[in-house]
Amino acid sequence: MITADSRLPLVEIFCAFEELVIAGWQMCEVASQPAKAGGSLPIRAYFNADEVDAVLVGGIHGREPAGAMALARYVPRLEQLGRTRPLLVMPLLNPWGYVERERYGPSGQSVSDSEHVLGRTAAPACPEAGAITAFVMRGIRVRPGSAVLDLHEDPVYESPGYQFEGVGSYLYFIGAGASDHEVSHRVAACLRRSSLPLIASGLTRFGEAIVDGAVVDSADGSIDELFARRLGCTPVITVENLLREAEAPPLAERVRVYLDVLDAFFGDPRA
Repeated sequence: MITADSRLPLVEIFCAFEELVIAGWQMCEVASQPAKAGGSLPIRAYFNADEVDAVLVGGIHGREPAGAMALARYVPRLEQLGRTRPLLVMPLLNPWGYVERERYGPSGQSVSDSEHVLGRTAAPACPEAGAITAFVMRGIRVRPGSAVLDLHEDPVYESPGYQFEGVGSYLYFIGAGASDHEVSHRVAACLRRSSLPLIASGLTRFGEAIVDGAVVDSADGSIDELFARRLGCTPVITVENLLREAEAPPLAERVRVYLDVLDAFFGDPRA
C-alpha cells in the first residue's frame, strides 16, 4: 500500500490562513490534538461575522489532504468574498491525522462525528467531536438555508476487498431540496467537465447507492448531517474523489479540481 504523498507541510497550511486574520477575520481555536513530538496541534475556525450564510470544511480525514490544501490555496479569494459575504471556514479539522496520514484522530474516532447531537449516542465519539459540534451549535450562528461545502476524498485503497470500476468523483447532497438547488447544480456541472468527472452510478464502499453522480439524503452521523438536520442548512454538499493510491490521481490534480469546485460553489464566473 502506498501512503506517501506530496501534501504541504502542516505549517504552510496554518500560515496560509493567517492572511485572513490580517484581513480582519476572527480565528477561534476550537480544539487541539496532541503532537507526537510534544505540544499540541490546533483545530481552528475562521469567520468574518458572528452569523454566517456559507460554510467550508476540509481535512476531516487525514488520508484526504486535497481539501485542506485547496482551501489554503483559496485564501486570497476567500478574503475577497468575505468583504461582502459572511463566511465560516474550518479548513483542517484533523491536523493529527493530516500529519500522521491516518483517517481518524488519535482516539481512532472521527473528529466530526455528530451522533451525540443527532440523538443517537449518549456522548461524543472523541473530545474533538464534542468540541467541534459544540462550536458549530453554540459558538457561532449558522443561518438556516446556509450552503455548506465539505471537501473529502475516498481512499478506496483502505478497503482492498472493495471493487469499483469508475474513476472520478461523486457527491453527497443533504438538506431540504439540496439535490435541486442551484449551488448543487453548479458544483455537479463543474465536476462533470473536470478531469475527475462524476461517476454516474454504483455503490460506495459503505454500501450507499450513487445515482446520477450523487448519494442523496444520507444519514451517516457526520457533521454534514448535523448542518442539514439540526441547523437547517441546504444544500450541504460533500465532494469525494476516488483515490486508488495516495497519489492516484495526483494530489496536484485533485487540488486543481477542488479550486474549480470552490469557484462553482460561490458562483464565480471563472468556474
